[in-house]
Amino acid sequence: MSVDLFGNNIEQKGLTSIQRMATRQVALPGRDLYTTEPIDIERFLKALDRKGVIIPSPIWEPAAGRGAISKTLIQYGYEVVSTDIIPYKDNEIDIPSMDFFTCENLIRPDIKTIFTNPPFNEQEKFLLKALSMNVDVIIFVRLSFLSSKRRYKIYQQYSPTYTYIYTGRAHCYKDGDENNNQNMIDYCVIMWKPPYITEPIMRWIE
Repeated sequence: MSVDLFGNNIEQKGLTSIQRMATRQVALPGRDLYTTEPIDIERFLKALDRKGVIIPSPIWEPAAGRGAISKTLIQYGYEVVSTDIIPYKDNEIDIPSMDFFTCENLIRPDIKTIFTNPPFNEQEKFLLKALSMNVDVIIFVRLSFLSSKRRYKIYQQYSPTYTYIYTGRAHCYKDGDENNNQNMIDYCVIMWKPPYITEPIMRWIE
């Protein structure tokens, strides 16, 4: 049995696979789909490039939604494997169904980075699962994710390498609707590099 930092069974804690599918399903009440604006991912990538920070590839996006992050990374030359509990397909991307919490190992042994906008209602659990795989982990989250006594336990055990804060607000669309922009919320991108013990560095995204 896998147990997280708080002593919870990783496989059983929180929502079941079917419940998670319902909350991320488009057009259902209570869904948990928040899509990321591609230009904001580009802003982050450019901020990394200015400081010579490398994202190791291949990258796994395990909560890919409709592929906003994955498509942007692919456009910038990264090899990306995309999955989500709800499958999605368009003329650019084919995202198969996979429940991240049931994965005992990386989807491929050569994966070097997990990069995602984790489901809001299970962000901590998602992060701990990613960190347990001992690869680079990058998450797009609200700036408030850096606070709380509960998450402080995570940061004590797994020290973030970089935190990139958006100087101009990033955009996140509830239910994938661009008219439903969560633009009154401050976002950041947090990056961990194994062995997760370095002193955190804070930077800003122009």
